[in-house]
Amino acid sequence: MRESIEVSAILVTYNSRPVLDGCLRSLQAQEGIGLEILVIDNASEDGTADWLAERFPEIRLWRNRENVGFGRACNQGMREARGEVLLFVNPDLRFPEPDAVARLAGALRADPSLGAVGPALYEEDGLRQPSTARSYPNERWTKGELGPLPGELAALLGACLALRAETAKSVGGFDEDFFLYGEDQDLCLRLRRKGLRLACLSEVRALHIGRHSEEGTSPREYWRKKLQGEYLFYRKHYAAHSLRRIRISQWVKSSWELFLLALCWPMAGRASAWKERWGKYAAIRAAAEGRGGVDPKEGIGPATHWEPAVMEVNRE
Repeated sequence: MRESIEVSAILVTYNSRPVLDGCLRSLQAQEGIGLEILVIDNASEDGTADWLAERFPEIRLWRNRENVGFGRACNQGMREARGEVLLFVNPDLRFPEPDAVARLAGALRADPSLGAVGPALYEEDGLRQPSTARSYPNERWTKGELGPLPGELAALLGACLALRAETAKSVGGFDEDFFLYGEDQDLCLRLRRKGLRLACLSEVRALHIGRHSEEGTSPREYWRKKLQGEYLFYRKHYAAHSLRRIRISQWVKSSWELFLLALCWPMAGRASAWKERWGKYAAIRAAAEGRGGVDPKEGIGPATHWEPAVMEVNRE
């Protein structure tokens, strides 16, 4: 008789071979829970899919012919998942304790008011990482237009997020308009609009490397990608007048920061920290001006909300 599957761990990979082994082995070491692992490879160029098929033949693997983005690939895995709980895990994450997944799933079973749960994230050296957000990006400029929402947490970091399969189905999964960044905050907001809370389980730890898929990407390009997702979030959920306020405030702040950094350039222009900050604020100002992939005509008007086709949940 086949072991019942309680949790489906869904991983989206893109050039993830250097970090994937540790993640998969930590998932396979989980105890007290029936777990399946699904991997959707987004056309990796480093041989991730071939390596995975040879090294972990027991894992369910899908190969995309092109990089379709994180949210869309997650939805692919969701449609094939057989567990009652879906666990979205970045390939650069590991669980040091063997009961982590069981605890995440147990919290969802015990409290129907929870829409999603996540662990406390840590660096490999033991330093705590931000795992949650108590407000949405630049929400202060909306002056409360999102209205009252359940729970104190606004979002959980998408590096590791668990929710019931039926809950995911009810909101249509991830919004596929987001390619890489912003889809976790969007999903969390839609869960809260359904009347569900979010929870970070501080007793459950996960080690997260972070930004591995952006290795070799310049700071300015990295922030440009993040801001594309951020502005899409604004357009989907904030009023046009709030977005105008955000653009003005972002332009003023970034211009001031770039002015100060320019003054420091003769002494610090070669330092990596200086280059990181320059790239960040240059990207922020470009986005505020409608450059860097943010169309000023699109930026002021609302974006369409995610309305997926009916999403069936596999229970085979």
